[in-house]
Amino acid sequence: MNLYDKRLNELLNEMHNSDCEGYVLTRAFNIFYLTGFWGAGITLIKDEEQKLLVSSLEFDRASKNSKIPVEAYNPANYLDRIKTFFEAKKVCIDESFVSTYLSLSKNISLKTSNLIEKLREVKDDYEIEVLKDGGRIMDKVFDKSIKMIKGGMTEKELYAKIVKNIIELDGDVIPYEDTIGTEIVAFGENTAFPHYSPPSNKKLNEGDPILLDLTLRHKGYVVDFTRTIFYKRVNDHHREIYNKVKEAQELGIKMLKIGVKAKEIDLAVRDFFGKDKDRFNHSLGHGVGLEVHEKPAISYRSEDTIKSGQAVTIEPGLYYPNDIGVRIEDSLIVQDKPFKLFDTSTELMII
Repeated sequence: MNLYDKRLNELLNEMHNSDCEGYVLTRAFNIFYLTGFWGAGITLIKDEEQKLLVSSLEFDRASKNSKIPVEAYNPANYLDRIKTFFEAKKVCIDESFVSTYLSLSKNISLKTSNLIEKLREVKDDYEIEVLKDGGRIMDKVFDKSIKMIKGGMTEKELYAKIVKNIIELDGDVIPYEDTIGTEIVAFGENTAFPHYSPPSNKKLNEGDPILLDLTLRHKGYVVDFTRTIFYKRVNDHHREIYNKVKEAQELGIKMLKIGVKAKEIDLAVRDFFGKDKDRFNHSLGHGVGLEVHEKPAISYRSEDTIKSGQAVTIEPGLYYPNDIGVRIEDSLIVQDKPFKLFDTSTELMII
């Protein structure tokens, strides 16, 4: 049984254990997970048949990549095709803008469901190997990029070199939903903005912190990585902040155990920061996979539980406006002992 047949059978089993007799996938991530095709379309799933519907524009590319039969169809008539495909079955649909539109239609009854996202949350052996490869690429990207750093260069210049390195080393660049650029490159006081974007013409000076929050996609899968380093020298105040964040990350990773409630890990790190916890203004981590941010959420608001096979980040940070921000982030695979995807050290680095 190949990888995609296995995933299809797992989804069908989950459907049998729920009230879903049919399933509609509308999100590119979910379609790729089940078919191997990344693009716009709709996937229809029932026990006896599966179909990938795409526009004529995408038909040839989808036919080349999809592991299930492909049908060219006018997107304006998707509702009619869904109705005829499922007839009177109870049909579930993943959650997206498209699914909301389809669900509001009076022509067919669709119930939103996160069955496919639950399957994606725990990575299979193939996905773990791809993520490990992505981690090795990221190590090379970081090592190559920091060797290119020179005094007087701008954030934009370093950003361009990093993007070039990612592509040349067999990665793909991807944007966050809430940043303009694909990578976060910040010098000096700009490091105090957790999601600083886009990079500017600010020049690098001696004593500046450099925050590099880098993501890349490899064979569809995302790894997420952050290091804060220092140019030429670091003062005692910044060193103290760095060491505190490093200890916080070590605590978070130590607590990353199967069966632990995700919120407990986040809250423990906040408690560790003590009087500085207000300077930690984002969640401790999140799942990674086909998306940059997916389940589980490692946040004090989260109701998720840590499971074996999840891929997650642990990324504490402290941010002091007009001074410095320090964040250290690793992507890890949850096992009896969590496995880091990166070999790059978290020791304080002065270049």
